[in-house]
Order: sequence, then structure tokens, then C-alpha cells
Amino acid sequence: MNFMPIRRVAAASFRGTSKRLYSSALSKAEIEATKAEASVGSDTWKKISIYLTIPLCMTFGVVLMKDEMEHIHHLGEHPAVHEPFEYLRVHRKDFPFGDGKRTLFFNPLVNEVRE
Repeated sequence: MNFMPIRRVAAASFRGTSKRLYSSALSKAEIEATKAEASVGSDTWKKISIYLTIPLCMTFGVVLMKDEMEHIHHLGEHPAVHEPFEYLRVHRKDFPFGDGKRTLFFNPLVNEVRE
């Protein structure tokens, strides 16, 4: 199959145009049409963000907060049992914050309180 005739036809069609084929050669009408189309698209996404995404995030936040509060209540009633394995939680040097014995994200409901 020979592709030379297709290339010659394509090249001949570009030779007859005086207009350059990149964005700086757009006319004012084309630029305005592009801006109008972009404005419609950005307005659509703005509406989706405000009227769909934010309420969904708030709804899921309320549902998950309810579940998390039940979980925290359950942890208060049934505290975790910590096995005293010597290879876990190796602590040779005090932390530079708090009392030095607890990590930055220490949670007394979940983490073992060591003295």
C-alpha cells in the first residue's frame, strides 16, 4: 500500500490556505465562541460542585459520624486487650513532645498506656 498520494493531497490542501494553523491565528469571532463554550462548561462544573458534591460530602459525613460515635462508645465499654510482646512498641528514647512516653497520635481508648 502506498501512502504518498494521501500525503500529497494533504500537503496540497494546506498550501492553499493563508491562515496559520495554530491558536494565535484565530479570529476574534472564534476566540469569543471558544470563551463562551468554556464559560458554559465551567458554569456546569461549578453547579455540580456546589449543588451535588458539597451536599453529598455533608450527608456522608453525618452518616459516618454516627457510625464512628457508636464505635467509640463500644470501645469505651469493651477496651482493647494489649498483649505484652517485647518486640512491639520498642521505645528507646523519649518523644520530643508531651510527657515523652506517648506518641503524637496517642489515643487512650485504643493504645496501651505504658508507664
